[in-house]
Amino acid sequence: MNRLQRTLFVINSPLSKLNYTVANVAKNLAGGLLAVMLGMILAQVFFRYVLNDSLAWTEELAKFAMVWVACLVAPWAYRAHLNVSIQMFADALPAVLRRLTELLITLLVLLICGIFFLQSLEFWQTGLSINASSVPVKLAYFYSCAPFAFGSICLVGLEKLIEQLCLPLDHCFAPYQDAS
Repeated sequence: MNRLQRTLFVINSPLSKLNYTVANVAKNLAGGLLAVMLGMILAQVFFRYVLNDSLAWTEELAKFAMVWVACLVAPWAYRAHLNVSIQMFADALPAVLRRLTELLITLLVLLICGIFFLQSLEFWQTGLSINASSVPVKLAYFYSCAPFAFGSICLVGLEKLIEQLCLPLDHCFAPYQDAS
């Protein structure tokens, strides 16, 4: 292992621990939000069909919770390689070309999520001046999931990039095998 690789490894170790912690806490929060979302939907059904009186706020808050769940699990899914991919194409490539493709994809993820992160900050800022329609809450609270998701994905992408740079170019990760 050369000096650059050792330096990258030293940088990546705390980043990896941070990403692991953030991803797992966010995943668990998403599970809790799913339970809350289910409770809101069940309350809405009960009020609408049993009491014949609809709750005005449950549908909007359930939609926001659903978006939050997606944003909370995105960094965890990316870190655990659970995102959608066309594995058949990658498996057909020679090892060096596959690694270069993995590096390129990681760089593209970093670029795109970096741009989306900056855009999401502006989006969040506009939410500071707008209230939700059914509850007196600033939309910025609901919009804050986007900067979290894109920022976290950038950190995970940086971790992946450092891992990829520490490995020799002809190293190839084992292809994913379906458990079924």
